[in-house]
Amino acid sequence: MRTIALLSILVILAGVVGCGKELQMDYGQPAAQFLEEDVAAMGKEYVGKKITVKGTVTKVEVSDPESSWIHLNEGVRCNLGKFKAMAQNSKVGDTVNVDGFLMHCEKGDVLIEPAMLRDPTAPFSPEQ
Repeated sequence: MRTIALLSILVILAGVVGCGKELQMDYGQPAAQFLEEDVAAMGKEYVGKKITVKGTVTKVEVSDPESSWIHLNEGVRCNLGKFKAMAQNSKVGDTVNVDGFLMHCEKGDVLIEPAMLRDPTAPFSPEQ
């Protein structure tokens, strides 16, 4: 009986640990929020953490079935993965809020991966 209880706990922990980013994408609050023009200069300390970026769509890529992308001004690239419909609903010129993990942060080259569009009515308080 004790072995079964211990095994059950281990299985649950493995599931939680293995699904860390997925759970954080769905339920975790962003560590910071940025306007597209500020993320490269102010975001370096948030690499590896979930953030929100608000910006204007400059390009939508959906040709790869495994990876859909939207690009924002200032070189911000957002990998929406298999959420192709989410990417297709974004049009060049749209203003969007993107949640995701900041993986790379240099001027003109910002990568948010994985990423997903955030509810446009959700609270947004960008870093100043």
